Amino acid sequence: MSTRGADFLDRWMAEHLPEAGTDDPAAISDLTDQVMEAADREGIAVSEIYEEVGSVFEVIAAAMQHRDGSLPEADTAALDLFAGRLSHESNISKEQAQDLIKRFGTDWETLLNEAHFVKELEGRLRQE
Repeated sequence: MSTRGADFLDRWMAEHLPEAGTDDPAAISDLTDQVMEAADREGIAVSEIYEEVGSVFEVIAAAMQHRDGSLPEADTAALDLFAGRLSHESNISKEQAQDLIKRFGTDWETLLNEAHFVKELEGRLRQE
């Protein structure tokens, strides 16, 4: 996946995926269409996103289905994108986001709370 395509998909998912999980293929298909249309509007070729992901539908489906805290098995692309979303929304590094996901699963509220504590701790350490 190109850096530009990956960054766009990370950012789009962080800003547009609903908080409630779903396994409804029609809803996931709509989200997939929306991300492709948004990429086109920004001048990003769909091929830039599909190069490594293979199926944006599957990435979005995995993200939506694992909001209960469970981790998708062997889906490193989905976990990488999920970590990117957490990093973007909580202003922590992607490595910190990946660590939190490994430690706490994929429950979004838990991850946001833990990311808040990471940022707070970083701030305190900088002050010392």
